[in-house]
Amino acid sequence: ELDLTDNLLSDWAEVAEILSSFKSLTFLNLSNNLLNEPIDSNNNQANEKLDNVSLPMNKLVLNGNNVNWSTVVYLVRKMPKLDELHLSTNNLGDPGNATLEHNNLTHLYLSCNPINDFCSVSMNLISNCSRLEFISLAECPVVQLPEVDDLQNVPTCLHSLNISTTKINSWTEVEKLRKFPGLNDLRIQGCPFLDEYTAHEKRMMLIARLPNVKVLNGGDRIKTTEREDAERSFIRHFLDTPESNRPSRFDELVAVHGLLAPLVNIDLSPDMNIKVSIYHKDECREESISVMQSVKQFKQLLQGYFNVAPANMRLWYYDQEMTKIAGPEEMKFANKELYTYNVIDGDYFVVDEKAQLRVLTGSPRANSMVIGSLSPSSYSNSNGRCNFGTSPTSPCSKSTNSRIRRKSSESTNLSNTRTRRKSSGRTSPGRTIPTPVGRKASLSSSSPSVKTPVARNLFGNSNVRNPVDQHYGEFFHSKVFPDGNNE
Repeated sequence: ELDLTDNLLSDWAEVAEILSSFKSLTFLNLSNNLLNEPIDSNNNQANEKLDNVSLPMNKLVLNGNNVNWSTVVYLVRKMPKLDELHLSTNNLGDPGNATLEHNNLTHLYLSCNPINDFCSVSMNLISNCSRLEFISLAECPVVQLPEVDDLQNVPTCLHSLNISTTKINSWTEVEKLRKFPGLNDLRIQGCPFLDEYTAHEKRMMLIARLPNVKVLNGGDRIKTTEREDAERSFIRHFLDTPESNRPSRFDELVAVHGLLAPLVNIDLSPDMNIKVSIYHKDECREESISVMQSVKQFKQLLQGYFNVAPANMRLWYYDQEMTKIAGPEEMKFANKELYTYNVIDGDYFVVDEKAQLRVLTGSPRANSMVIGSLSPSSYSNSNGRCNFGTSPTSPCSKSTNSRIRRKSSESTNLSNTRTRRKSSGRTSPGRTIPTPVGRKASLSSSSPSVKTPVARNLFGNSNVRNPVDQHYGEFFHSKVFPDGNNE
């Protein structure tokens, strides 16, 4: 194989030199070169080299070279074993008097050439190639196909034809393809008369009109069931057409399948808009809503109806049947579509508001706080005199069961009178602090910052194991209010 695409070759003598040098060459690609000069008697050098060489060529590609028919005919004669010839995009017109004769050629590509007359092609090219199986006239301005009388010269082995993107503009021309003796593979797309049909209708019409075609547009082999469906659809398609305008194929198919009744058009698509009732407190609205919206979008719609923010909204769905069994369903998921709830006409929704939480304002110090706990001495005495269980600036407690409270503003002045101890010197009643090793057992009493590690009873009674247990309120009260403030 040899590929010489885009090499600016312009002289057939150079091509002849290459062919003479590669005597076993079976595939040659000369696409997109400049070989537009004809090979005639004036080109003696090329003729001599090609005459003396036996060319075992099987495939020859001459796309895009602007070669003429005389050069094609000459080369084909020099290649007796040629079975595939590519002549696309060569500005080749109708063959005219040029006759292509070859007993071994099977595939002929003539796409993208200004060929108008299919009859000329069939008479001058196809009829003299007895083994031709495939021919392509895609993107050629062909308008008419050969008449039935002219098809006698078409070889029976021609089973594949490509007439896509041609100017064939009627079904009458297409039905001529039924008369091609061996045609069973057809490619026909992009023709003007097919633009008014959908892809399904195109295939149906072509299969029904061309019973000899087994493969259409490069697809799978047409099955028996598909052909039967296409033929029955073809009958129903022309039921309302006047008999004078019906194609001849209609009567043929009626004889096979009978005169069929039209099919009933049943629309099974679900309804997109549903009529429902929406309740909020004592208000009820009848609305038509779209089931394709999400719960979030539906709540935003309801906000405009009832002035309830979606964040403060609880939405319940009442199915007419399931509510009797399982009760209503709360719509919690914001991204869930309404159609997933199977909403139908007559269902209803209930809009409720979430309970409002009481918000506490201010800091904890802005509120009153408890000082200690109740003690026996915190109650009023018989003379109505306040005991030290109350604040010196507050009135006496009127209720014996209420705790003594003091405002935070008052506790600020009292906090200055406290004596704060370091954590290292803090002791608990009834406990002692061990003396560190290497430290003197006794410390000078004159040092105010050092506390002696001696167990002290703050209440003067050594028999009480834990005086705080009996005088809890008084103990902490004495720490807050020194003796001078209890007067």
